[in-house]
Amino acid sequence: MTEQLTDEDRGKQVVHETERIGVVTDVRGDTATVDPQWNHVHDELRAELGWDPDDEHQTLDESLVTDVRNGQVHLRDDIL
Repeated sequence: MTEQLTDEDRGKQVVHETERIGVVTDVRGDTATVDPQWNHVHDELRAELGWDPDDEHQTLDESLVTDVRNGQVHLRDDIL
């Protein structure tokens, strides 16, 4: 089950498993814009998310989100 993203998710940490991989900077519809913490985003996860370090904006579809709680947006464990 996925969690719906809202404007109130701006500023929340994006977490995959135990790693904080970025911060939500904007939400539009079912997509969040994320400011990545590249040192916590390993190559396999980056590829699966479709994130490119050369692009200014990284996006995250809410279908990858399982839960939003405690100031964090939690991604599905089965992404990799």
